[in-house]
Amino acid sequence: MRNHVLFLFSAIILLGTSCNGAPDDTPKTVEVTGIITMKDKPISGASVVFMPESGPSAIGITDASGAYALKTGKVIGATPGQHVVTITSGGETPMPGTEEAKSDKTKPEIPVDYGDPKKSGLTANVKASGNNKFDFKLN
Repeated sequence: MRNHVLFLFSAIILLGTSCNGAPDDTPKTVEVTGIITMKDKPISGASVVFMPESGPSAIGITDASGAYALKTGKVIGATPGQHVVTITSGGETPMPGTEEAKSDKTKPEIPVDYGDPKKSGLTANVKASGNNKFDFKLN
């Protein structure tokens, strides 16, 4: 029994130290901002995702003016390099076949293709220094 307790205690200590993540584990990021509009009107509550060729994605949510600022996990910014960008409407999707689903009020404000990395057609080259402001005008 004592061996089990020692093993469990050791496992908890090991797990705790390996999950903390040293400062060296944090990816180098740079500030990325922009504005999302559709038909020249700002989109509020949209999710903006920058997906790099390798490494973690960066995510932001637009405010009432369509402005977003990205974060990679808890770190402000995105990793430098080429990114595929997706943009999706916020909110919940109603159950198919219900009256809510048939209502125009629940249809996504942004066409679903913008949320598909293979179909969005949106890209951004995040520079290691300088201005990284990416505005996207959706149709």
